Order: sequence, then C-alpha cells, then structure tokens
Amino acid sequence: MNLIERAGKKLGLKPGKSLVEKAAERLASEGLSGAAGLHPPAPRGDTALTVPAAATVLGDAPHGESVVIESRATAARGAPLRPVPKRETRRQITIDFERLRDRGFALPVDQTALAEELRLIKRPLLGAAFARGAHEVENSNLLMVTSANPNEGKTFIATNLALSMASEHDVHVLLIDADVANPTIPEALGFEAETGLIDVVTDGTIDLADVMIRTNIENLVVLPSGRPRPGASELLASARMTRFVNDIAKRYADRVIIFDSPPMLARSEAMVLAQHVGQVVFVVEAERTSRTAVNEALGMIGAKLGGVVLNKTPQIPLQEGFGYYDYRNR
Repeated sequence: MNLIERAGKKLGLKPGKSLVEKAAERLASEGLSGAAGLHPPAPRGDTALTVPAAATVLGDAPHGESVVIESRATAARGAPLRPVPKRETRRQITIDFERLRDRGFALPVDQTALAEELRLIKRPLLGAAFARGAHEVENSNLLMVTSANPNEGKTFIATNLALSMASEHDVHVLLIDADVANPTIPEALGFEAETGLIDVVTDGTIDLADVMIRTNIENLVVLPSGRPRPGASELLASARMTRFVNDIAKRYADRVIIFDSPPMLARSEAMVLAQHVGQVVFVVEAERTSRTAVNEALGMIGAKLGGVVLNKTPQIPLQEGFGYYDYRNR
C-alpha cells in the first residue's frame, strides 16, 4: 500500500476514486458546499420594450451548483494528508438593484412592460434550450446575443435575458461576456474583474470555477471576459475556444448559457461562436442599422436564429419585420 493509499485509509475513505474526489465527497456530505442566494427588493415602475421568437413548449430544466475542493499539490508530493479545508472557488458579488433599475434594466420581480416583454422572448428560447427528442438541437442551451454593428444594445438585451431567465425556479443561468475587445457586462452589473474567459481559454490549468462569479440573484452566475489583451480576439476564434464551448455545453448541460457576443460584422470571432451555439438572438437598432447589414449578418447566423429584437424603437411598428413581430425597447 503506497503513502497516498495509507493516508486515505487513515481518513476512512474507501477505494475506488481518487483521494481528492473522496475528500471532496466527504466534505460535501458534511454540508460544506453551496451558498444561498438573495432575492431582489420590491419592484418599482419602469418602461421599455422588446422581443420575439418562434414558440415552443417550455421544458423542465434540472439544476444544481457544485463547489470544487482540492489539494492536488499535497497529494502529488506524497506528503501526509490532512482533511482538506473548505474553499469556495467562486467569488460572489452583490448587484445593486436600484442601480440596475436606474440604468433601464428589468429585475426578475418587476411587473413593468420591459419585464413582461422579456418573458415573451424567454419562453420559446427556454423551450428550445431543453427540448428533447425530435426537437432537440445540439448545444441548444447555449444562446448567443449579437448584432450587426456595435452599440445596438446587445449587452442590454443579453443581461436582461439573463436576469429574466434566472427568475425561473428551475433554471440556472451562466452569463458570459464574450466580447473580449469591448467587455461591458462588469460595468453594466457594477463590478470589476481581473480574470475571466480569456484566461480560461489561454491557460488550461485555470479551472473555470475559479473565475466564475456568483451574484446575489440565486440562479445567476457571471463569467467576465477578463482584461483585454493583444491577440485575445484571435484566441476566441481559435480551436481552443471551440474546445471550451464544447466542454462547457457538456459540463453545464443543466443550465442556460448566454454569450454576449461581439457584433457579427465587426469581429471575426462572432462568426466562429455562432457555429457552436444552439440559438442566436439578433439585436437590431431601429432607424440606424441598414437592411444590407442586417441581411449580411443574418446570412452568417443561418438556421440558428432564435429571435430578432428591434431595439430603440420610437413607436410600435404596424408591420412585421425580419420574420418576427418587432417590439419597442428604449
């Protein structure tokens, strides 16, 4: 019996799994995992408008959170092992709900026009995300929110969708800031982040859980992009990013993953990301984005289009646009 096995026997762990896994299971059994989330305060008035998408039946979504507990360095050296201390691998932030409302966002408890219209778009997206059988689509729980050009409101829509979906009791949401050249989700939610998506894709030794950030909305976790750096855009258009997307789709198959993507016509990595997600929500700024730009971007998205948002509309259009009913949004 080697040193690690003897140490495991002393801890009372049965054979079959690695020592790290057994230690993690032992600590988990003693109630040392998870963190309770907080809920937003009572709503206040707000206005705005959004969204559409093809309707399907909303499916049930399993959920759950995990905490990584490890002591690989000690085990590798063969040193005597002691019980591994609890270590939560995700930082937690407190979102200022009044700040969000002041910036035009809708909170899950709100009963405003914007909140209701977000419910209209999320239902078919959630239904497709967890569809099974004949209607199942590969990586359907991966949603990408994009636009043709910058500053059309894609981050506003991506963040609002994440907030709305996280209000579902059985849906957990991971919001990823994938616009590495112009990351805006930390600023929108009111926090700073040194590391994130870029670091995970660059360095295979960085665990995803170490850069994910819990929020005080129980079902919402955020993955920032990390600080912009030279070559980041090329990195996210590489095979490494493809492996990351495929891995995260399997690793978190029980939750909705929303990518705030770069604009389709501005960054090459947006087209690469669109190839790997299951659904794309396309944001168009009213009275600004040209029909040529819209058609070119939609051609890149193809059959994965899950819905179109006509943003910043001065009034409700009387006609259908781009194959879906368009709604106002400020």
